[in-house]
Amino acid sequence: MRCFLYSALVVLLSFTGIQAQTATSQPTPSSLLERAERALYRSDATMLDFTTQLKDKAGRIQSGISGKMYLQGDAFRLEYGTITAVYTTGTLTYYDSAEQTLTISTPSAEELLQINPLYFLRSRAKGYQSSLRRSTPQHATVLFTPMNTRGSITNIIAVFQQSNGLPSQLVFLAKDKSQLTAKIGRVTHRATYPSSFFQLDAKDYPGCEVVDLR
Repeated sequence: MRCFLYSALVVLLSFTGIQAQTATSQPTPSSLLERAERALYRSDATMLDFTTQLKDKAGRIQSGISGKMYLQGDAFRLEYGTITAVYTTGTLTYYDSAEQTLTISTPSAEELLQINPLYFLRSRAKGYQSSLRRSTPQHATVLFTPMNTRGSITNIIAVFQQSNGLPSQLVFLAKDKSQLTAKIGRVTHRATYPSSFFQLDAKDYPGCEVVDLR
């Protein structure tokens, strides 16, 4: 009887240890953000394919785009359809070849999210509260809620790949019940670009209309 109790105790303690190890192996939002930031914003440049889809409150698709994104430090460049957009040192410049317009602005943090959904990962979701919603061996899902409730975004749901830390999907939920979904495709790295790659100048687009919103 004493031998049986001892054996049962060993099994129980072993099981408890396994449970503890499993619990501590759960990723935290901060660790996921740190891995994502390191994976996307290394010392070199990052190139990735992306798609976005906007749905209204009834679930109807309003728009969808696919393109390429280039990340380097705090600067980024987007290319999709007729649009080429660059952001650096607080200024966003984008050229629309269909309209032949070059627009210059100083976007807010929330406007930046709408232009580049990955940008909030650069600051590791500063200004957002976070909670882990689900974790599997393949993916981890985190819910982000803005601390400032005056904006139009109510929540951001991010899905991270456990294998490499990269985000695979970001869903932005707005107060008007619309939903923007961004999906990340192939990600590659290369040597850094010259600073001119993240700049657009009117002289490069002869005859374009310049719209300065600063």
